[in-house]
Amino acid sequence: MAYNSQNPTYELPPKALTFLLLAVGLVTIVISIITQKLLIAAAVISLPLVVIIFVYGSRSPRFGFFLYATYSYFFTAIMRYSRQEGLSVVLDILLVYMLITIFFSVIRKESNIKLSNAINVLTVSYIAWMIFILVQLANPGIRAEGVTLGIRSWILGTFVLYIVSSLFADTPKTLKAGLILFGMFTFIAFLKLLYQKFRWFDAAETEWLMQNSWYTHILSSGIRYFSIFSDAGNFGAHMGIITIVYSIIGFRTHERWLSIFYVSVGVMGAIGMLMSGTRGAIIIPFGGLVLYCLVCKNIKVMIVSVLTGAAMFAFFAFTDIGDDNSVIRRMRTAFRPSEDDSYNVRVENRRIIAEYLVRHPWGTGLERGVPRITRTDEGELIKEDTVPPDSYYVKIWMQTGIIGLILYIAIYTIVLIRCCYIIMFRIRNQELLHTLAALLCGVFGVWLNGYVGEGMGQPPTNFIIVAALAFVLNGPYIDKQITQQKIK
Repeated sequence: MAYNSQNPTYELPPKALTFLLLAVGLVTIVISIITQKLLIAAAVISLPLVVIIFVYGSRSPRFGFFLYATYSYFFTAIMRYSRQEGLSVVLDILLVYMLITIFFSVIRKESNIKLSNAINVLTVSYIAWMIFILVQLANPGIRAEGVTLGIRSWILGTFVLYIVSSLFADTPKTLKAGLILFGMFTFIAFLKLLYQKFRWFDAAETEWLMQNSWYTHILSSGIRYFSIFSDAGNFGAHMGIITIVYSIIGFRTHERWLSIFYVSVGVMGAIGMLMSGTRGAIIIPFGGLVLYCLVCKNIKVMIVSVLTGAAMFAFFAFTDIGDDNSVIRRMRTAFRPSEDDSYNVRVENRRIIAEYLVRHPWGTGLERGVPRITRTDEGELIKEDTVPPDSYYVKIWMQTGIIGLILYIAIYTIVLIRCCYIIMFRIRNQELLHTLAALLCGVFGVWLNGYVGEGMGQPPTNFIIVAALAFVLNGPYIDKQITQQKIK
């Protein structure tokens, strides 16, 4: 021990302090396991990793962005296999963590974070939606859970995610790393899909299916696979965006190994989309191709895209080729909706919602649904379960009324127009132009899918939408960096 003559106190050597903390930690873990307080044991075990992550993140702020992306992608799987509720709070913690790392980086002036990137059409226009949500909190139909959702998710969580994404998604290196990372994640999801196809569902998945999910996934027309995602609808929408984004980028990337990797991911996305049995997901690559023809400004690419889209449409709409395959047969019904019982049920549900909203122009309130009311033979009215919205936009319409739906669509229409302008007139590097066009086309396709599905509001697709838009809006800044790198 060291002795100080000026102040006769003893200081514990660093090595001794380390061993003391280790001993205390081990004792705490043992006691927690013996007393079956496993949450405390897990917290103590994770503490060193948390410290390392925090220290590293404060030096490399974009690390937190990739950490958020990773947790968002595997969020449902973590909940399913841990059988724990409320783990979405980790996403909120990671958002706060990213804000803290940004603050420290700006204070130290050691990072290349450009704060002005946080001000763009995405973040500014969203303020109008935040104000509308504040007004919605006065909706007489809203409940406590709706207030919590409005403040935590719509006002704070989403806006902070827009801000940090705009700050972090602004370099060529981050763009390339993000594409590779999500390509690897897609490979993992695809392997899980193959496991479900050839080995069947595991115990946790079977348990989930038995909780009233089997009737939407185990059908007479075939099995709807969902991989590591919340359900087949979410999985199909995600694989749809992967299909269009990685297919376009794969054919426009000059690096051979990256081109092969991207195309392979695109193929896995197409297979996953078909095997999900999510018919509405097929609008994502079709809608993405249409937008790509408009923004690419290349006649040759436009002709190829139009012919590809026309061939795909003709295959599903006007032929019976492949009807022996249950996957193709189910997807083909998306092009003949009037013959599909599921579509007709959705139409009836929307009619019921429309009739209810005539008396509730501001919607039912956040986190509330429209009750299904039936009349018995004696004339008695009975309230049954709420009417399922079956789509993201119908859910917005149901909970916030026609005003909320119009405002929501108007905001993203403005964002879409701005993104198209940037790609068409502000980007000089051709490879970057097609990469950003692919991202925007994927987002546009998912927005179209929001009419028939809810994938765009669920992780990780909701994160992909925000990250893709942030990259596009930061496109001129990324383009400038690429030009400077070439000059050097």
